[in-house]
Amino acid sequence: MVKFELSCVSDKIWNMAEFVDFLTKNQNSEIELMIFPEAVCLETLGIYKILDSFNFYKVTISTHNPFETHHKYHIKFLNNFWLTQKQNVDASLHTWNKNKKFFCLYHRPTAGRLGIASHLNHYHQQDSLIHFSASTDEDNLIQFELDKLLRFDIASVKTAGDLVQSLPMLLSSPDRYTHWQGYFYNDPLTDLYKDILIDVVVESHVSGTTFFPTEKTLRPMWLKKPFIVFGSKDYLLYLRQMGFRTFADFWDEEYDGYETRERYVRILALLDQLSKKSYSELQSMYLDMQYTLQHNYDLLQKQTYTTNLTYID
Repeated sequence: MVKFELSCVSDKIWNMAEFVDFLTKNQNSEIELMIFPEAVCLETLGIYKILDSFNFYKVTISTHNPFETHHKYHIKFLNNFWLTQKQNVDASLHTWNKNKKFFCLYHRPTAGRLGIASHLNHYHQQDSLIHFSASTDEDNLIQFELDKLLRFDIASVKTAGDLVQSLPMLLSSPDRYTHWQGYFYNDPLTDLYKDILIDVVVESHVSGTTFFPTEKTLRPMWLKKPFIVFGSKDYLLYLRQMGFRTFADFWDEEYDGYETRERYVRILALLDQLSKKSYSELQSMYLDMQYTLQHNYDLLQKQTYTTNLTYID
């Protein structure tokens, strides 16, 4: 079996020329495709239409997406390696000093990250900590999803353009943030969780039929902080299927029934609503959610969550 690693985002294949060359050279043989990053929806990406243009003895696709299915091609499911990593977190980090309300900790400049970070930076700067390590070097500009943000919300493009001119925005060195093993609990950026209440997470996979919690979602759970997630449709619902608790008792989570543009505009509206709450109101909310925060932490620590998910169409 010959293998190929597909480098992609939800709507673009970065190594398309190499992919087509690989398929052309290996027709009528057995191939395996490895998906990177982990759980892109292959139907949305158009992979099956491409494969149907060729003939193979067998096609195996290795993915971390638990909802990936196909009637013709063999899907090999891989486990979620982020969930299996146990962490030792300093208990002093499980506090909030009422310094800031929101936290953005981003690297790759996706549309959701550019829009949300620029919105908080423009309208709620005094209440937000923003670490955005994306570089505007010429070689990296192709990664900036400003064209996609334009489809989300035209008004966001101006604030995002202003933000881009200030990148990278670093609250600490970005080097360890990109380290593979355990970096997000052994880094100066982690210390900033004492300053913030709500982690505004923008996940890696935000469109199509997919669900894959990464360190971006698990980090606030380990740090015992609430989160808002720009992810795929029903992302919070699937977290609850796993046994985790989310925060519908404290704010409106109706945004979870949507993806991409509709999810984005609802999250901006939610952030605006929460920004109007005083620090004393938020402190009271924080105290009331301790059971939820402890529950999520314990579920990770004891690894008593379930991975038996039911797809909701």
